[in-house]
Amino acid sequence: MPPLKSANYIRRWAESVDSSRNPAPGAATFPLATCLTALEAVGIRTDYDLLLQPDILAQTPVALHHHIKALRMAVLAHLSCPGHTVADLIKRSEQAAEQPGSIKSGIVGLDRLLNGGLLLRQITELCSKDARIATQVAIEFAAAHLLPEPAANSTQTTKVYYLRSGFLSLWKVDQVVAKRLSLFPAEQRESLHRQALERLIVVDCGDADALLTFLHKYADARAAISEGQQASLATRDLVIIDSIRPLIVTVLQMQNDIDIEVHSVKTALRNITSARLLVNTTVLITNGVSQRENSRTQPSLGAAWGMISHTHLYLDHESSDADRQQTANTRPSDVGASSGTGRLSKILAVVLKSPRICANSQAMFEIEI
Repeated sequence: MPPLKSANYIRRWAESVDSSRNPAPGAATFPLATCLTALEAVGIRTDYDLLLQPDILAQTPVALHHHIKALRMAVLAHLSCPGHTVADLIKRSEQAAEQPGSIKSGIVGLDRLLNGGLLLRQITELCSKDARIATQVAIEFAAAHLLPEPAANSTQTTKVYYLRSGFLSLWKVDQVVAKRLSLFPAEQRESLHRQALERLIVVDCGDADALLTFLHKYADARAAISEGQQASLATRDLVIIDSIRPLIVTVLQMQNDIDIEVHSVKTALRNITSARLLVNTTVLITNGVSQRENSRTQPSLGAAWGMISHTHLYLDHESSDADRQQTANTRPSDVGASSGTGRLSKILAVVLKSPRICANSQAMFEIEI
């Protein structure tokens, strides 16, 4: 890969930022040279280095963090939108930035760790040794996205596409939605419950081929909407892929090339989250974990898979009777609104990789597993 300093698209992006934000002569410009020097000092020499290094913000000056985040987002947009000019991407990014907020889980500690929730048009991966934790947190995001915020007048159109391999997760989504309805007036609950389930699309995926078929069909449908200008940026889709590992492992069982399959999934996911589509699509994946070089915890499925998601969030838990007693009087917004049939567990969330959050940032919250 060419060095960052010689990447023409990065220079054009910085020049576009200068011209759009600082039209006056003599105004401050984007400190591209300073950022590249600071990145090179910590071993970041190519655009792929910029995306793969998880602790860049911890190694670079605080004064440059805002600019490095912006640079990283520009690289992500460029690599996920081949064939589109920098000016087009900046325009779409500015339009998306005008739409406030993000996709929240409704769990205060988790949303605070993620700076408000899942960033629109990005891929977040929840990885855990206990698959139940990652699945339950994904369900919390699904339920929160299907329901409007209480006392809020929202004009957003929201849908959740839940790709699953079993029936239990669908039942759990329904139960969590029903539990969260306790925050709404009684006369609204039945209609809100019905509307939420109407916007929940469940897709059965038994292998990687079924996953790719859905992703390509979804991308084609959203591209048609964008070309016809039939949707606005207020449309927000959440695509949840629950338990990605079994889908990819089937490729090994059929003695196929897993690298080709991983590349195909990566291309499809980046396609549906790209800035060229008017619909704001956010992807949430659950996965297992593995220990790699230097004993670092990473999502399962190998190094190539680790490049797919923008954010990796590791989840672990500890539960006890004392913990459950401590949260007996906690507000509903502080605890995941599960069905009430499981055990209340204290969950530790650790950011392993993110373009906007310092690596190893942590938070504690509680949900029922």
